[in-house]
Amino acid sequence: MPQRGHPSQEGLWALPSLPMAHGPKPETEGLLDLSFLTEEEQEAIAGVLQRDARLRQLEEGRVSKLRASLADPGQLKILTGDWFQEARSQRHHNAHFGSDLVRASMRRKKSARGDQAPGSDGEAEAAVKEKEEGPEPRLTIDEAPQERLRETESDPEEASQAQEPGQGDLLVCAEKADPELEEAVQVRGSVHFALHYEPGASELRVHVIQCQGLAAARRRRSDPYVKSYLLPDKQSKRKTAVKKRNLNPVFNETLRYSVPQAELQGRVLSLSVWHRESLGRNIFLGEAEVPLDTWDWGSEPTWLPLQPRVPLSPDDLPSRGLLALSLKYVPAGSQGAGLPPSGELHFWVKEARDLLPLRAGSLDTYVQCFVLPDDSRASRQRTRVVRRSLRPVFNHTMVYDGFGPADLRQACAELSLWDHGALASRQLGGTRLSLGTGSSYGLQVPWMDSTPEEKRLWQALLEQPCEWVDGLLPLRTNLAPRT
Repeated sequence: MPQRGHPSQEGLWALPSLPMAHGPKPETEGLLDLSFLTEEEQEAIAGVLQRDARLRQLEEGRVSKLRASLADPGQLKILTGDWFQEARSQRHHNAHFGSDLVRASMRRKKSARGDQAPGSDGEAEAAVKEKEEGPEPRLTIDEAPQERLRETESDPEEASQAQEPGQGDLLVCAEKADPELEEAVQVRGSVHFALHYEPGASELRVHVIQCQGLAAARRRRSDPYVKSYLLPDKQSKRKTAVKKRNLNPVFNETLRYSVPQAELQGRVLSLSVWHRESLGRNIFLGEAEVPLDTWDWGSEPTWLPLQPRVPLSPDDLPSRGLLALSLKYVPAGSQGAGLPPSGELHFWVKEARDLLPLRAGSLDTYVQCFVLPDDSRASRQRTRVVRRSLRPVFNHTMVYDGFGPADLRQACAELSLWDHGALASRQLGGTRLSLGTGSSYGLQVPWMDSTPEEKRLWQALLEQPCEWVDGLLPLRTNLAPRT
């Protein structure tokens, strides 16, 4: 920053040097009482102190180069900012930097708590258990998820959720990862956990039991905790307590998620283990991911090996939300007086729920429908565009005629959700309603790939003519190409 009154010959203003605290340390009586601060507030202060220390180091490097290159004492005094240090020392003889005072106060508070021996009964009380960050906003998924490659976490609560690229990676860090920390720990060990879903409470319960054989992050020790996400919702973070100085920590904690059972098919449980740093970034120790659509809910507690982080593409997500709709088949002549003249297939597209955007912000969406094998423009119908909503209500009915009961067994209704753009639209996901036989009119076709849930809804349509049948289906991202 410019310092008035002492211009350099190069046309720049000298920055007063910011030496590290060379003077006497602040006396105990002069320390600040920081006991009223929350953990989040202390971590925010710690982040500022770290940036201050980095700036001091940069400034000391600049001053060292000047002292080595300049011989004129007067000019050197101006360019290095020594004039400011002299003025400061004359006015404040025994003053300390505010940052040194705060740092010493925080260290005193930490030492006053005391460090407990590994495995002690008071370990859980000494552990820092952070509060969840208020209501959980909706997730967005970015086109370039680089975050999952980073091996350090800015904590607590990623002081950052300060904003990820486009609010879009699956997991978030505030700043660029420190390469030194990334290379410091080689992932090893395993995590022991159990999953249970409680239908009455619509609650997923993740029982984190223990970890074994974790890597040592600092001086042959780690202060580990387990963090969970219910991906792809990156705001669904839960944490255990921190276990100090323990490479085989026992947690025995239950992390809870309120989530409808129908949504579990499109979710992946991420369990990651981190070493807690009191001042600085937490260090990644490994993770395990559990796709819930294939999980055996009757299984016993499970051990999974911890893995390094790997990139996860948004296209790898099994689902981008849910589509609520109703179907009805009206056979020819079933209404009396020969009406309708041919069989009619009715689609009532109600709404989409829990949508996951491609990038930051909301969505402008519409639903498009084809009844295959006819994928011509004449077969296409679509709803209106609902703007700026992650739970768009369409309330739109589409009618196709000319179908007999035998035709429905060979047909497939494809409903897809699209994000409307000014130049082009992008498909978010879709559902295919059919008997899922893999063939149509004797030909093998890739689009007869309905899931069991989609097959059941189509079968109910065939068995209950003239009645609406309701469905709430995942918007799959793995629809096979039609050709």
